[in-house]
Amino acid sequence: MTSNIRICFIGDGSHAKRIKKSLSNLKINYLCINFDRNKSLINQPDVLSCDAVFLTSPNNTHADYLDQLNKNYSGYIYCEKPPINEFDQIKIFDEINYKKCFFGFNYRYSKINSFVDTAKKNYNLGSPINMSIHVSYPFASKKAYKASWKSKIKCSPQGVLENLAIHYIDMSLDIFGKFTKIYAVLNNFSKVSKVNDTAKLFIEHENKSTTDIFVSYSTSVKDEIFITFENGDIQYDGSIINFYYPKKSFGDDGLAVRPPVVSRAEFNGDQIYDSSMEHCVNEFITKVLNKDFFDRKIFENTRISTLAMFQII
Repeated sequence: MTSNIRICFIGDGSHAKRIKKSLSNLKINYLCINFDRNKSLINQPDVLSCDAVFLTSPNNTHADYLDQLNKNYSGYIYCEKPPINEFDQIKIFDEINYKKCFFGFNYRYSKINSFVDTAKKNYNLGSPINMSIHVSYPFASKKAYKASWKSKIKCSPQGVLENLAIHYIDMSLDIFGKFTKIYAVLNNFSKVSKVNDTAKLFIEHENKSTTDIFVSYSTSVKDEIFITFENGDIQYDGSIINFYYPKKSFGDDGLAVRPPVVSRAEFNGDQIYDSSMEHCVNEFITKVLNKDFFDRKIFENTRISTLAMFQII
């Protein structure tokens, strides 16, 4: 894939660098237009004439930039999740043009989601039952956390919910469907700042399946997902994903045994992140190059996941 397009990054930190790496891997030729954060957008005509804008600034700036772009810009917008982090900003969803706005929930394109989709297509998994997610690492123990905007209550008022949990809220929406109930317990164990660094969420879906999510910046490294369907299970342990099937597996003595592994794959968290990021950027940039529009369902799922972050259905 190759093309000559004009791209601007509003925010040029680590996430912007990851997106630029994805663009390079996709062999996208582009001219990078500089953004001056000390100037208003309306006073930066080069930015407003870009083919695409990547919004990769701190979370608390997203809503304001989206509002300015909506009023003054007609190109394509890639906004890193979450689009807002204060509930009173929710009106932005009714104002921006969903046809040209894409949100960076890159786990929608992850190897885990693809593995689950393949299992569902090839086997009779039956009804979804439960998904249990535990993702943690001791980020709050590092000096980088205290220096990061993620530990600042003004920049990240929802804490670990908006920076980590929202990925898995969105994953549960993609795999199990819409929500009917959500409840969260939030804690700040590190006391590095006033921002919550740990969260436990309970979700009930329309199909009566459930999801529980534990995320933390204050506990040891763990990356596990266990998905239970009526007729089989899928388990990811941070490096290997196994599909156990069928549930009606019995030994010679007639007692139930662990079902055999009928499918497996190996990939670690970094590989999942890098691959899903590249797929996410590819989805966006393909629409830009083809001057095509995004499906409204993608936009509405972003609204659902964002509201769930505020424990609102």
